[in-house]
Amino acid sequence: MMQTMGWLQWVTWTAGVLAFAVVIGLVIRGVRRAARQAPEQPSAAARIAREAQLSPALQAQLAALNQRKDHGEISEAQYEQLRAELLQGH
Repeated sequence: MMQTMGWLQWVTWTAGVLAFAVVIGLVIRGVRRAARQAPEQPSAAARIAREAQLSPALQAQLAALNQRKDHGEISEAQYEQLRAELLQGH
C-alpha cells in the first residue's frame, strides 16, 4: 500500500524547494550584476610607475602608502604629500 505525504512532510518539502530556489535566484542575480560592471582598469599610478621605471623598493613604498590611504589611516592630502616626498627623493 502506498502512503501519501502528511502535512508536515509537505511543509518541509516546500520549504526546501523554496530555499533552493532563493539560492539559485541569488546566484543568478550575482552573475548578472557582475556582468554589468565595467572591467577593472589598471590604475594610472601603476602605469606611471611602469613608465618611469621606478625601483621595486620605491614601488613597494608607494604601494604601502596607497594601502594606508585606502584603509583610512591617512587623508588624501597626506597621501599626496607623502607620495610627492617619496618621488622627489627618487
